[in-house]
Amino acid sequence: MTDAQVETLHLALGLVLFCLGTMLGIPHGRSKGRGDAKNTELWRIAHLSTCVGGASLLALAVAMPRLFADQAIYVLAPFTLSAYGFFMACTLSAWFNTSWDDDRGNARTAAVYRLQILASLLALVAVAASFGLLAWRLLR
Repeated sequence: MTDAQVETLHLALGLVLFCLGTMLGIPHGRSKGRGDAKNTELWRIAHLSTCVGGASLLALAVAMPRLFADQAIYVLAPFTLSAYGFFMACTLSAWFNTSWDDDRGNARTAAVYRLQILASLLALVAVAASFGLLAWRLLR
């Protein structure tokens, strides 16, 4: 895959995620009329965090190939997987009306929790790869 194809793919994935986050504003808005403060907050988190994740991917898809050329995929892939993992975890959390820190004996809560942990680990991998590549680039 060429550098341009990597950038285009991740720009598209960022745009899709941003659009999904924007659409999550619909259930967020609808939840306000039901009077369930917890559910409204869960939908707000899903809506806003997905929009931020999409916008972040858009920015990273532009910056990383310029900073790291053909090694950008090592940073973009885990950041993208992490952002989509958080999207799934937050959306399921709102859908199930359960937070990751509710009773993890509940199968739905446990699933949300596991997705949050997986997404967090992928984010740590992405940050470590970013710092590693940056240090390598600056010190060589």
